[in-house]
Amino acid sequence: MFSVIIVVSAISLLILLSLAYFGFLLHRIRRFPNGLLEEILHVWMRNRPPDPSLISNALDEYLSRRNEFWTLYGQFILSAFVIVCVTILLLTRVISAEAGLPILSGVGGFAIGKGISAGRSTTYRRPEG
Repeated sequence: MFSVIIVVSAISLLILLSLAYFGFLLHRIRRFPNGLLEEILHVWMRNRPPDPSLISNALDEYLSRRNEFWTLYGQFILSAFVIVCVTILLLTRVISAEAGLPILSGVGGFAIGKGISAGRSTTYRRPEG
């Protein structure tokens, strides 16, 4: 039984560390390293200055989606950590199934219930005239 607990712990730790490392790599990626986006924006701004509300809405949408992604990613890692801890405690018989299963169902319900908020949309209408 001890070897099973060690194997489950090692695999769980490896998975959690790989998820954290993946998040670290995602955070460090530079989006457009060749400067193409900067050049397109420069030409766009030089030819005809854009409406400030367009830039504001685009930036707001990008930042809100980025924050939502990182929030969900952090909740996923924390949920996985809680599930691993409860699984190890169940395997070692420190807690019984009657105590561990409500914790697992609560974490699962929270993870399923937390979705991307679709109630907010940004639309841009070019001013007439």
